[in-house]
Amino acid sequence: MLFSNKVNSLIKEVSRLDIDDDMGLGGSETMECKCGMPLCICVAPSKSTDKPNPPATVAPVVLPQLKSETSAKSKGSTSSSNARSALNPGLDTPQRDYEASGEGLREAIKNGDIAGVKKLLKEGIDANYRDKQGMSVLHLAVLFNQTDIALMLMDHGASLEYKNAQGETPLDCAPATLQYKMREKMKST
Repeated sequence: MLFSNKVNSLIKEVSRLDIDDDMGLGGSETMECKCGMPLCICVAPSKSTDKPNPPATVAPVVLPQLKSETSAKSKGSTSSSNARSALNPGLDTPQRDYEASGEGLREAIKNGDIAGVKKLLKEGIDANYRDKQGMSVLHLAVLFNQTDIALMLMDHGASLEYKNAQGETPLDCAPATLQYKMREKMKST
């Protein structure tokens, strides 16, 4: 009986404990768990006694321009986005004068310059030009997702059979929507 009295006394003491008090969170706050995990260990955020920080003032920062627009156009960009061609999709003047070679054609494709590609193909540049790694200009057009250029190259006889260094054809490299358009083009010819 002495043992059971000690157990009952211990139970009363434990039942009066406030776990939140031991953690310094105060016993009045209760938190509802939102994580839904078994054996959740979520802890209610403590009340902040600190004064809030005043809002920061930010001075405008002027960054220097790295390239001027004219120097970017004269050197040729590797970006496929071009504001000028996006604003004037029917524009028939190339963005710049490209070298009349396969490398010039590659540069026009990388720039997304439809008029430049059209001009070079009219000048007789081979639509099947391949670089040292075996990548054809059609591979390049599909990798840059240049749909109009890829279809134009196909119209000018670009081969869909050439494989790059990884053994992939242009169709293998093309995004799904461009693959579909290329397959439709193949069916129509």
